[in-house]
Amino acid sequence: MSGRPDDHGAAPVSTLSKDGDDRVGAGLVEDPYPHAVLEAVLGEAESGELLRWLSEDASWVVESNDLYTQYRCTNILDLICCDRVRIRSALLRLAGVLEQTFDVCIDRRRVEISAHKLVRGQYIGAHTDMPHGVTETHRAVISVASPTAPVVGGELTLLRSEHPSDAAVRIAHSHDRAVLMELSDRSLHAVTPVRSGSRYSIVTGYWTVDPGWESVPHDHQRTPLPRHLMRVLERLGACSVPHAGRHVRSADHRAKPRPLCAHLAGTYAVLRNWGAEPDVCAAGLLHGLYGPLGIGTALLWIDERDVLRKAVGARVEELVYLYSVLDRRSDEVSADGLYRTRLLGRDLMETIDGAKLAAVFLISWASRREQAPRAGLSPGEADEITARLELFDSLVPDRAAADLRTTFGF
Repeated sequence: MSGRPDDHGAAPVSTLSKDGDDRVGAGLVEDPYPHAVLEAVLGEAESGELLRWLSEDASWVVESNDLYTQYRCTNILDLICCDRVRIRSALLRLAGVLEQTFDVCIDRRRVEISAHKLVRGQYIGAHTDMPHGVTETHRAVISVASPTAPVVGGELTLLRSEHPSDAAVRIAHSHDRAVLMELSDRSLHAVTPVRSGSRYSIVTGYWTVDPGWESVPHDHQRTPLPRHLMRVLERLGACSVPHAGRHVRSADHRAKPRPLCAHLAGTYAVLRNWGAEPDVCAAGLLHGLYGPLGIGTALLWIDERDVLRKAVGARVEELVYLYSVLDRRSDEVSADGLYRTRLLGRDLMETIDGAKLAAVFLISWASRREQAPRAGLSPGEADEITARLELFDSLVPDRAAADLRTTFGF
């Protein structure tokens, strides 16, 4: 379905269903490349909560280079876990609209989200993000703005070439509006300088199901795994979905990523070699099921915890859960020797068993270790691991501490 541009130079707008009905789509426009526009994406209540969160609870850091100057949200995981906004359900609804609009099949196990803010003078230059296994194949950009301080400028422009004057479509920044885009070498876009107001946007990435991706059975000879745990991974599809780890981002973008189960099995092997407890090793094997830190490839939603708990036991499932929701920047030891931390989406610090907290960090380090040397550490990350090793001390196997220091050179 296609239609004539409206006064914003974009496709006729339509409303995204709020009851989970994926049959509602948006008008598709082919010029300069396939895109569409939606109004009332979240609805009044949820878009209002999202605006409040972005303006009051979000943490921002400025980013500036030759291409853009903007603010990036550094606590996006809190938004994902925030019950008031319920952004997860919105992402799934959008997946249905993308399928309807672009006539594709979206992989709902793989969704990524980021948030940006542009203020006066900030902009994004002309660029495209070509799909290559790591970058998404489709994108939805949700606009959020205060009704009392509307954004002037900050138009999303869809271009025919890299020259700013070659704009085919200009889409004004309007509260609760979404722009859907199909990414390719043609999907050039930019944002004009903001003249006034705060331009908030939620950028969500989606991947189409890759018909060329085949399920890759686990090599049991290389890494022997408990049979009941491997059955869980196979049943949830861990052998049939690619692992979009950070080692892929630095590799040749034409290389085919390995299956998620290969990374999980490797993490399990690292933990076994370190002498970690069996439950910690099991949680390491399953640590990606709720998604890496709550985003990316998620084979189970966190509200399906009972499914995993019944399959692997309460302690293993709790460690897998904590891996996804633990704010790893907040842990501390109180004066009475208790460990305190914060869970994502919650405001208050909570007391947590030190052994559980140490196990979550151990799994995280094992995941990074499994990807070495393809994924190195920044100096800040090395300092962070060193500080945690000292904090947990007797709760971390000596073999793990020695291996980390040797591998990453700190």
